[in-house]
Amino acid sequence: MIKPPPRIVRRLVVAPLVIVLCLVLIVLSPVILVVAAVVDLIRRDGARLFLLTLFGVAYLVLEVVGIMALFGLWILSGFGLWMRARWMDTAHYGFMRFWLRALSVAAKTLLRVRIVVVDDGPHQPGPVLVCCRHAGLGNSLMLVGKMLSSFRRRPRVVMLALLQWEPVFDILGNRLPNLFIDRDPAKSETNRAAAARLAAEMGDLDAFVIFPEGHDFTEKLRDQAIARLRSEGHHEHAERAEDLTNVLPPKHGGVLAAILAAPEADVVFVAHTVLEEVGTFADIVRTLPARRPVHARYWRVPAAEVPHDEELLIDWLFEWWKRIDTWIDDHDAPTNEPASAEGV
Repeated sequence: MIKPPPRIVRRLVVAPLVIVLCLVLIVLSPVILVVAAVVDLIRRDGARLFLLTLFGVAYLVLEVVGIMALFGLWILSGFGLWMRARWMDTAHYGFMRFWLRALSVAAKTLLRVRIVVVDDGPHQPGPVLVCCRHAGLGNSLMLVGKMLSSFRRRPRVVMLALLQWEPVFDILGNRLPNLFIDRDPAKSETNRAAAARLAAEMGDLDAFVIFPEGHDFTEKLRDQAIARLRSEGHHEHAERAEDLTNVLPPKHGGVLAAILAAPEADVVFVAHTVLEEVGTFADIVRTLPARRPVHARYWRVPAAEVPHDEELLIDWLFEWWKRIDTWIDDHDAPTNEPASAEGV
């Protein structure tokens, strides 16, 4: 995907164009919904495409509402003069919580997405570093929504720069303490330094969020990661990566930088199931509305038990990723368990 343009272009050109495109699609949505319903009738496969299209319309509405609300907050901040004030951070986190909750209601109602939390996470006060499995659409939104609503945390997320094409993610992400990175190896040191600063500035109600795999899991990427480890001489880690069947081997650079910058922070590991099944549009149409709940598991490791030496940390991360991999195997089988938990 093309690298996002400079911020001024995203604000003055991309965001207005997205609003116009969303409004056009919303106006045309009755026709699009009729077509989707006809396709569902022809396929005789329930109302999958119709409900997915309806969810898409809900997302378009939320996108327009989001951009306009964020524009209103910019005006309220004195046209950006007080944008870095604490009360503006609070207002933006409040809006993020509302926006993600609205998206959750749409996913829960239209797509029957449910999350069963097998074991809960960082309710106790104190800064936390959150390392999450990376797989499938929506896992980032699921985690950030959980941090905001259930744990009442203020997430600081390390995410791909390409997400800045999406105006709501772009505006919120850049107004709040987050980090957008790309995969250019030449910027690795710069990215690690920025991640360290983001972690070091956490308060007791903050959560630094990172996805150590860097990609959604696929067999091809798993094989490439193992081959890269071997080519770099990390044969032991390559062998350990071969034992992972649901996750990619974790990258340690950003995690180590954050741990060293925030030595008092506990580390929370997060695993989930099912979301990897919706990697493409065809997968989405095939699997939604959801027949199985997403199972999620949180482990909190006290800061005193977290290694701060690079070699020890790499081994420790691999041990945790193997534990996550095994947990996914144990919880990813189809189940008749009622999907009675929270939304995405």
